[in-house]
Amino acid sequence: MKTLNFWLLLLLIPIMSLNSIAQEEEDDDDEDYSMYDDYGTDEVIKRYNTVKVRGGSPQKLVSLGYDFALPHDIEAGSIGDVIPGETQRAQHYHGLRLSANLPVLSNRKILINIGANYAEARYNFETIQLQNPLHRGLYSDIRTAGINTTIFKPLNETHYLLGYYMAEYSGDYNLQNMQSLSFIKHTWLGVFGWKFHERFQFGFGATQSYRAGEVNYFPIIMYNYTAENEKWGIEALLPARGHFRYRFNSRNLLLAGFDLEGTSYHLSGQRWDLGFPQNDEPSMANIENYDNTKLELRRSEIRLNLKFEHALSDFIWISAQAGYAINYRNDIDSGEFFRGFFRDIPYVQENNVAGVPYVQFSINLVSP
Repeated sequence: MKTLNFWLLLLLIPIMSLNSIAQEEEDDDDEDYSMYDDYGTDEVIKRYNTVKVRGGSPQKLVSLGYDFALPHDIEAGSIGDVIPGETQRAQHYHGLRLSANLPVLSNRKILINIGANYAEARYNFETIQLQNPLHRGLYSDIRTAGINTTIFKPLNETHYLLGYYMAEYSGDYNLQNMQSLSFIKHTWLGVFGWKFHERFQFGFGATQSYRAGEVNYFPIIMYNYTAENEKWGIEALLPARGHFRYRFNSRNLLLAGFDLEGTSYHLSGQRWDLGFPQNDEPSMANIENYDNTKLELRRSEIRLNLKFEHALSDFIWISAQAGYAINYRNDIDSGEFFRGFFRDIPYVQENNVAGVPYVQFSINLVSP
């Protein structure tokens, strides 16, 4: 119990610090500078916009969640001339989701956060007599862990810059069987934007991302808006996510929209042999640079969802969501490269995963 109290206190310190900083910013914004007019000073006081949009959903500083998907079919394609296609039914997949996003520097001129995340997908099938490498790889469990930093730099009262970087370690590893650090994936994002008023923020930029399962480069649009009555709003960072928001009151809100989730998982087969063809298999000659030690599962899904969030206190919110996950990609590749939009490079294995209903629950420490 003493250990638990210590960690709770440690987590609350940055929250209280952020709250006091935010209060200072509000006080600065509300101050009437006209009282100094009679002193004849030539100094110009520069004002800056802030990262928050009035009426938006609370910023999650620490989150602990659990994800559960219902039964669905996973159709694994053939590989070369040696491994036939096969369909297996997954009873479910589930896993923990942990994240933290804490401020290390926060003032009117800049906000810097550092964060970490962890997510896993543990698959159970109706049978453990699995022959296809895809099913065997999923049964080994896949997980991702990452560290990240976010920088928000206001330029003046209207314009801002937003930068984000994440290093992600994804695969079928566990603590007893770790994979090489050479398989770390890198994601970055840059946005130039306008905050037209306290209820409307818009920006555009570009990103290198693995959300579509493999490395890609996308233009992005940031759009955060709250209506005048502060009941309705939109929270979007397209194409990664987009939600309509309805706020019942200060402690209850509902979001409806989608999330694009995905990354590239290295399949090391360290826990057990996954059964991929040997590198000298003749039927694999059409696969560019085939290497069974550098195989990647390009996994991505579009999650249509409805989220309900409720405040237990100023600092603690709970979240429940239900939705339907549509498979976008679940194919196996060899090596790490940018496929591009027009090159017709075959995958090692092309697969099809049926859509699946899912639920997710979390408890969150938030910035008030």
